[in-house]
Amino acid sequence: MLYQTVRPKTLDDFIGNKSAIAALKKAVKADSANRAHCYLFKGPSGCGKTTLARIMAAEFGCKDFDIVEKNAASERGIDMARDLQRYAEAAPFSGGGRAVILDEVAALTKDAQNALLKTFEDIPEFAYYFLCTTNPNKLLETIRTRCEHIEVNKLGDEEIIDLLIEAINTTKMNSPGDTVIEAIVDNAEGCPRIALVLLEKQEGLLLKDAIKAVQSFTTQEKGVLDLCKQIVAGGTWKQITATYNKLGLADRDPEKVRRSILGYLRSCLLRSKGSEAEKFASMIEELTDHTYDSGEAGLVCMLFRASRTGA
Repeated sequence: MLYQTVRPKTLDDFIGNKSAIAALKKAVKADSANRAHCYLFKGPSGCGKTTLARIMAAEFGCKDFDIVEKNAASERGIDMARDLQRYAEAAPFSGGGRAVILDEVAALTKDAQNALLKTFEDIPEFAYYFLCTTNPNKLLETIRTRCEHIEVNKLGDEEIIDLLIEAINTTKMNSPGDTVIEAIVDNAEGCPRIALVLLEKQEGLLLKDAIKAVQSFTTQEKGVLDLCKQIVAGGTWKQITATYNKLGLADRDPEKVRRSILGYLRSCLLRSKGSEAEKFASMIEELTDHTYDSGEAGLVCMLFRASRTGA
C-alpha cells in the first residue's frame, strides 16, 4: 500500500504538525535523564501517531529487535500489560534502549490500565513507552499525567498537497493533475492516510473515472475502516451489523467489503508479533473460508466469527 511505502522514517520527513515535531526534536536532543520516558500521542486516525512513535523509538537508540508493538484493541487485558512490564524491564539486546509502542491504548481494560500505571512509576532509564490513541479521555487520569502529551492533528489543504507531491516524486508515479489533486484534498478531509489511499486508488484512470473513484472510495473506506476496528476490538453482533448497515447500498458489495477488510488485517499482521500476530492470522483465516454464503448475511456472520477470534 502506498501509505506504507512512503511512511516517514525521520522527524524531518514528517509533513505538518510543526509543534509536535518541535517538541519531539527537543526530547531527542535531551539526555536520557532529562527527557520523558512515556509519551502519549493523541489525535484522529490516520494522521501519523504510530509513525511518530516508531520514529522516536529509533531516535532514542532502540533497534528493531528491542521494540515491541501491540494493539490494545486486540489485546486488552491485564496479562498483556504485565508482559509489557517484564519486557521493558529486561536489558536491551543492543545496549541502546527498549521501546513499547501501544496502539489504541484507550481500549485497555481498567485492570490493564492500573497495571500499566504501576509500570510507569519506575521506568528503567533505557526504556520508553509510546501510547497512541484517538480518545485519551478514556485513559486513567493518573496515566495521562505521567505522559508527555503530543497532539497529532489533521493537515491543512496545502500540507496535504505537499504530502501528495512528495509521494508522487518518491514513487515516480504519474501526476494525476490539479483537478484530481483537488478532489483528493477535498475528500481526504485532512487525513494523510486517506489522501495517500485515494492517490493510489486513482492511478492509471482517466480524469472522469479518477474523480469518480476518489469520491466513491472515500465513503466506503471510512465505513469499512469502522468495520475493521470493530472486528479487531471484538465487537458484538449488534455493533457489527449496525456498522455494516451504515454502508451505503452502493458500497455493500459483500465480496469487495470482505477483500477490503482482509487487506486491512494483513497490514496489521505485518506490523504485529507473537500472540497478536496469531490473532490476526486467525481472523484472516476466518475471512478466507471459501465455504461461506457470499451474500450479505453470510458476510456479516463471517465478520462476527472473526471478531470472536480476536476477542
